[in-house]
This record gives sequence, C-alpha cells and structure tokens, in this order.
Amino acid sequence: MNGLTMASPLRPQLSIAAPNADALFDGTTPPAFPHSGRLVNPKLALYLEGLAREQRHAPALDLEVTLHSPALPASAEEEVRRALRTYFEEERVSADLDVRVNRVEGLGSLRFGLPLIVLALAVAGVFYVTLPELTRTSFVTYLTALLYLVFITIVWVMLWDPIETLLFDSFLLRARRTALEKLRDATVRFAYSAVG
Repeated sequence: MNGLTMASPLRPQLSIAAPNADALFDGTTPPAFPHSGRLVNPKLALYLEGLAREQRHAPALDLEVTLHSPALPASAEEEVRRALRTYFEEERVSADLDVRVNRVEGLGSLRFGLPLIVLALAVAGVFYVTLPELTRTSFVTYLTALLYLVFITIVWVMLWDPIETLLFDSFLLRARRTALEKLRDATVRFAYSAVG
C-alpha cells in the first residue's frame, strides 16, 4: 500500500510498505559525503521525495511505514526514525548547497552576459538607425536587417542562461529542498501486517 492518503489537506500521509525495516535502507553502498549514517534505498528516497514535492502546499507530512514482519521493538522503531531523519537532513544540506551554487552560477553568467548584451544592443541600434539612411539599395537594406536580427539573437542567447538558471532551475532546486525538509520533519508511524 504505497502512495498518498489525504486524511487532512494540511497534513497528507505518505504510505510505504516493505518486507522488513532493512528493506528501507541500502545495505550495499557504504555512506559517503554528505551522508554519515545509513543510506535510504535510492528508489524509495526518490519515490518519497516525489510524493513530498507533489504536496508542496502542505505545511507538514506524515509517513506511515507498513512492515510485513513481526513488530519491531520501540527502540528499533526509533532507530529507523532517526536514520530516516538523518538521511533527509543530509540530503537537505546537499540541496541547500545546490541552491547556493545555482545562484552564484546564474549571477556569474549574468555578469558575463550583461556587457555583451549592451554591446550587441548598441551595435543593433547603430545598424537599425544609420545604415538604412546611408543607402536604400536592397542589398544594404537586407544586410542591415540580417545583422540586426543576428545581434538581437545574441542578446536573447546571452539572457537565456541567466534567466533559466536564476528563475527556472532555482524554483526546482528550492522545491526539492523544501520537500526534503518536510520528509526530515515528518512524523513516522509504523504499522505491521500479518507475516506469511
């Protein structure tokens, strides 16, 4: 029973099922930076992150983990909660770095592009205003229009990367960071189904 339950629109419940608690984690890959603890199964982490991003307007989430195994002792349940919380916090720290790097790269691209944009607009303006007055031959008029379009295209290309980086990529990176924060803070409840 994996998925989403909307008991309350303010606190949706994500539900996952696994054969046992060990199936929630990646037992083959040792932790590597930025992780210091157990790694969540990569497919499960991606699935939970997707569900959390889908619920971007909900201020908080609940996570119900149904295990097809005998009930875990309370200490083992708390250990799983702590491992999940630690994993999603470390992923959030990494996502926060991605947001900062994205901003630095976007502003750097804009700093490089702005002088070229000003130059291209100035040249395009010169072509647009002066060359048609010099002569009215069809070749010069055609050449003027072509050069004007080339410089306008350069302006568009130089603006696209900073706009994409600062607006579109930034939105997606911040949405990921928010989803990871919700998963880190989620209330984790355990349920058990009959074994066999």
